Amino acid sequence: MSRLQNTQFNVRSAFAHKRAHELAKLTGMTATEVVEDALRGYVPPAKTAKVHGLIQRGPILVLPAGKSKIKIREANAALQAARERDV
Repeated sequence: MSRLQNTQFNVRSAFAHKRAHELAKLTGMTATEVVEDALRGYVPPAKTAKVHGLIQRGPILVLPAGKSKIKIREANAALQAARERDV
């Protein structure tokens, strides 16, 4: 094997190491194949679109500080828009 094809990827997570090897035993695959398969299937979350009247704090939409009221229609519309975003 040439030097360019000899690639290493070190994971320092005890959980990831243990789980990859558990799955490898269950599936008959190597730990490398388990990790490659998982990475192929991973799709990062899409950016949340700007929603009228609400701002994103982590994974949820919240009312910005200083704004005292929001109508239920606006809140429901904002939540629905967030649910329908492209993933």
